[in-house]
Amino acid sequence: MVDICICDDQKTITDYLKFFILKNFEGDFNIVTFNSYRDAYNKIVMCQIYPDILITDINLGDGNGIELVNIIQCEHPMLKAIFLTGFIDYATEIFETNPSYFLTKPINENKLTNAIKKVLKNLQFEKNKSVTVKSNGSESVILYKNIVFIESSGRKLTIHTCEEKDISIYEKMDDLQKRLDKSFVRCHKSFLVNMKYIVERTNQSFVLTDGRHIPISKSNFKEVKSKFISYLGDSQWD
Repeated sequence: MVDICICDDQKTITDYLKFFILKNFEGDFNIVTFNSYRDAYNKIVMCQIYPDILITDINLGDGNGIELVNIIQCEHPMLKAIFLTGFIDYATEIFETNPSYFLTKPINENKLTNAIKKVLKNLQFEKNKSVTVKSNGSESVILYKNIVFIESSGRKLTIHTCEEKDISIYEKMDDLQKRLDKSFVRCHKSFLVNMKYIVERTNQSFVLTDGRHIPISKSNFKEVKSKFISYLGDSQWD
């Protein structure tokens, strides 16, 4: 089951997008539509019913789609966001979030198809990608998406997860980093961070969705900054 929310202040657009997805894509979809920022906020944020994918207009009349995505991703970083807008001026603002796609209105069906294909593929990929580690004499399989950051202390690594379950292992940080993908950045010799959980970067640290600050070493600052910008820039623009 893939949960999709569609938010636009024009009902004709939300109805069209729902019809388009159900007609052109195979799968088990639960699609909910909203025609105002308030309705989407109340259902998704207040009730903590987070979708896998949110397709939203930026200008919602009573609110801003970028703000809505930012709020949701602070609690649910795995959210895939597709932005719609008739105003290209909003382009740079979406990088306040972790966008998956940016589409301009009027919507081009080929570009819409490519956007949805991409987020569905990435969603499936992230749901399945994992790393196996040895802890307390047994093997544990941890999904990449559940790893918030990894901390090194002496010979021990602590894997901090979104499930509030820390896993301690004995492995070199360098070796574990090689077994992870480019969504993880080594911002400090003692810290490896999943960039999906980063909501802000300062000159000294990354701020995570739970409010924790992870230090960025001065010697690695330029490289870390470049990798983070590159990670954000991997989004597709059409």
